[in-house]
Amino acid sequence: MRFLVLLFSLLLAAPASAQEIRTQRVSFPPGAESSTVFGVILGREIVDFLLNARAGQYANVGMATQNPSAYFNILAPGETEVAFFVGSTSGNQFEGRLPATGDYRIRVYQMRNAARRGETADYRLEMIVSGGRGAATQLPASPPDGFVAGDFFEVTGVGGGDSLNLRDGPGTSARIVGRLANGAVLRNVGGCRMTGQTRWCEVETTGAARVRGWVSARYLREPRPGAGGTASQLPASPPGASAAERAGQGRFDATGAIPCKQFAGQPTGQCRFGVARAPGGSAAVVVTRPDGGTRALFFEGGRFVSADTSQADGYPPYAATRDGDVFVVTVGAERYEIFDAVVFGG
Repeated sequence: MRFLVLLFSLLLAAPASAQEIRTQRVSFPPGAESSTVFGVILGREIVDFLLNARAGQYANVGMATQNPSAYFNILAPGETEVAFFVGSTSGNQFEGRLPATGDYRIRVYQMRNAARRGETADYRLEMIVSGGRGAATQLPASPPDGFVAGDFFEVTGVGGGDSLNLRDGPGTSARIVGRLANGAVLRNVGGCRMTGQTRWCEVETTGAARVRGWVSARYLREPRPGAGGTASQLPASPPGASAAERAGQGRFDATGAIPCKQFAGQPTGQCRFGVARAPGGSAAVVVTRPDGGTRALFFEGGRFVSADTSQADGYPPYAATRDGDVFVVTVGAERYEIFDAVVFGG
């Protein structure tokens, strides 16, 4: 019976023809072990993300999407049809050791019922591969085991557009309870200790909604005075990539801060953002929330069109109104004020 269910899922997810599959190579920034891609698929469109890895490396792949009929499969090197991980039967989260060396295909698609109706799926695909990728830059030294509870850390060394997983235990098999961006400030609440070959620290976020968990100490350092806040111009993005793709790669056209709040009744504060723009009023704005997580907001033709919601946060509804030259975007209880200059530049 289990075999029949798996076969049925594979048939539903199978592409109608190879011509419908678009291929995109995934590259990690120097020194990083993760990359995040934002994108959109329409109807029968399928995207294969090629990720080179070696046998025995640990991989963690997760996808957030507003469309419950959108999934990803993972195909081993050399395979073009048969997947060893099927999202429609296992969920949009894979963790485990990789069985072979070569190019893995992470295939993003919609089930045929949604594809036939021409539905659209916005998605955020996060890929983490660790365990000796090589060519890594030297990261700051890990905090010693004797760090005193109450000290503060700053997240550092995370690849552009990616996030550091906050887990409910000291190890990569522990459940993810939050995601943190570079510059997020954490309080040490339980010290640090070794688990296997990795030092883990028990920390708590410093936002209005505090979340406690464990993070790898290699991504922590003492906070820099005056970090974050002001807008800066970054190098021009490579041609040919969409705004969503460039945002997922951390190739922002500008960064800065916007008014925001994460919960109803919370005073409005400031959230850092990065924006990747395309002609005609299209843009992908990635906002770092007060709890250190991120929210991506998408604009097309000068209008807000969607946000990256997921099953993990209950697929909250999103909407936008205009207040003068400001888009007031809500995602559930979250509220963001996006100025026209963020979307259009200038």
